[in-house]
Amino acid sequence: MLADDKAAAGKIGNIFYGWWIVAAGIVLCLFGYGGWYYSFGALFNPISTEFGWSRATTSIVFSLSRLEGGLEGLITGPIADKLGPRFLVRVGWTMAALGFLLMFYIQSFWMFVVSYSLLLSLGMNAGLYMPLQTSVAKWFNEKRGRALGFLTAGGALGGSIIVPVVAWLITTYDWRTTMLVLAATAFALGWGMSFVLKPHGPEHYGLQMDGKTQKPVTDTPATAKGEHTKAKDNKDFEGLTLKESMRTQAFWLLIVAFIFGQTTLSAIVVHQIPLIEDMGISKVIAASALGTMTLMSVPGRLAGGWLADRWEVKYLYFIACIVQAIGLFILARATSMPWVWVFVVVYGLSYGMRITIVPAMRAKLFGWKAFGAIMGYTNAFAILGAFAGPFFAGWIYDTTNSYSFAFFTFAAAITLGGILVLFIKYPMQQPQS
Repeated sequence: MLADDKAAAGKIGNIFYGWWIVAAGIVLCLFGYGGWYYSFGALFNPISTEFGWSRATTSIVFSLSRLEGGLEGLITGPIADKLGPRFLVRVGWTMAALGFLLMFYIQSFWMFVVSYSLLLSLGMNAGLYMPLQTSVAKWFNEKRGRALGFLTAGGALGGSIIVPVVAWLITTYDWRTTMLVLAATAFALGWGMSFVLKPHGPEHYGLQMDGKTQKPVTDTPATAKGEHTKAKDNKDFEGLTLKESMRTQAFWLLIVAFIFGQTTLSAIVVHQIPLIEDMGISKVIAASALGTMTLMSVPGRLAGGWLADRWEVKYLYFIACIVQAIGLFILARATSMPWVWVFVVVYGLSYGMRITIVPAMRAKLFGWKAFGAIMGYTNAFAILGAFAGPFFAGWIYDTTNSYSFAFFTFAAAITLGGILVLFIKYPMQQPQS
């Protein structure tokens, strides 16, 4: 039976085809976020040392990659809704492979910007969460939170598995050779996994979300009169258009909260390994700490997805932000590895939960009808934080020879973001329970 026929049947074996889409997404997120996003910290010192760049200068390359990703989302979001994930994954991962390849040849700051901030990041931003979360949101309804939890757990596993491998390759060989390995792997995985993804949602194949069996429609007094009953709960909410979403208070409060969250996460990814190395710890151990932090985020991501299907997502987001802030206070005061490990556990669990809650909350607020476009536009604004965070932390370090003030600032920002989310009101167009 052909792949499309299997999808049309709804299952491969006893497994709903949507879960195979999640599995392919896990593989892509594992390598993509591990080899591109989280591994930047492992590349940080080798590259800055070779070229003699300051930490602020080196950080700006990562910041530009996040800014570019936000702007790109304005285009890739609607494309994900219209053309499906397969097209974006193939185009994006081919570009990412070329970006890794060009990293091998960089000899100047601008070559670094073009290869990493532009080509590599353009490809990964187009081929990861944007198409994958959009696809999951369309294939799952009642189990959407859990499916998103599994998907984002793939990115966390990438941080715990791929980053130490990248650090080992850099230490054993060199960072340029490591880029060649990543280039070949990215091309093979991107195209291989793209065959599992489907251009359309389950309705196109005669299926229902979550693999449910179509039930016959029976007449009721309401339907006999031509009336329509409301959805029983918010999970049945098909969604708002992008324009409708932008007219709501929820859209803009969510953006501000996301800006604060992205500021923190990006700064940690870039500067955690250099901070630990400043304590006299080896690169491999420092990379292992980052890897362990992302590994600790896995139960947080899975728990966040499970809870998002059952509890109020606004309160879950607030709790995750408060615990993240506690972790940042610990890191700001850390002077030895025992305190770093405490941070790893506290921050890893909480940021993992927040990462899964974000798309679940977006889907609950605005539905799945224009999920990709709404994700693209909210990310375009929120990415301002991802741009500012790494540069701000690097500038603070260059000025004070310490990261403490930067991380105290991030703790305050993410706390404020959690508080803002509590004031979000569900759009009036949404069916009420």
